Amino acid sequence: MHRFWLCFATFWLLGGLVQAEEVIKVAPASENALKLRVAKFWDGFAVGKFRLSDEFVSAGSKDDFYSWPKKKIKGFRIDKIYYAEAGKAAKVVTYVDVNMALMGVGAMDVKQPIETWWRLEKGLWFWFQPKNQIRQTPFGQMETNPASGEAALNPTGQVSQVPNLEALRAMVKPDRTELHFTLGEPKVETIRFANGMPGTVSLALDTPSSDVLSFELTPRMVPRDTSASLVVTYKPKAKPADDADPVIKVVRVSIAQTGKLYEIKLFLEPKK
Repeated sequence: MHRFWLCFATFWLLGGLVQAEEVIKVAPASENALKLRVAKFWDGFAVGKFRLSDEFVSAGSKDDFYSWPKKKIKGFRIDKIYYAEAGKAAKVVTYVDVNMALMGVGAMDVKQPIETWWRLEKGLWFWFQPKNQIRQTPFGQMETNPASGEAALNPTGQVSQVPNLEALRAMVKPDRTELHFTLGEPKVETIRFANGMPGTVSLALDTPSSDVLSFELTPRMVPRDTSASLVVTYKPKAKPADDADPVIKVVRVSIAQTGKLYEIKLFLEPKK
């Protein structure tokens, strides 16, 4: 299992989770102004000119921004905003389109969620790096740096529970797990694997074809909100005996990013 990819997907992508406390809201005009500043900040990353983004960094956080990991991105989408300090500070979650190298899979395009903090200064929103903040963990709320002596920023409305692993694995699944064929009668069936993960996932077919059953899985790399097709073709070589017994075959398809292995049962049954 690719733990890094699984980790960030786990913390960000599942809805229906419990909120920590009463949610701070701001006027639509203020939120629109924030989104505009955040978009211009990420525009610099999209063109690979990080000095353009520096214009939107607070003067007190310039050194933090210079040491912040930077990489050119292919695009971005502002996803969620959580406010703190009575609406004067905000944590913004943005999905950035990047090419990421994953162990055992290689390079692949993913939508990576990145948190940035913003604060109102003289009527404008600026990126800044807080010295202490509240984060949600599997063990509850925790301060990131209580030794700083600063009060922790607490983004309201953010999830306070970590979804379980099975719920995450279910984000990539087939539309069926059984196929039925009649012995001696050629037939083609298709199963689709839908990808609800934040980025591209890789599928592997762990069962070889035989002389009567062939399997084709395409594509093996499945982008977000698309699907792969497993085509199962049954081509009998001879007419089965009148007293032929039912046969059950199993096709195995694995998802690298979740470690999930699906077993598709193929029922080859005598003609009724």
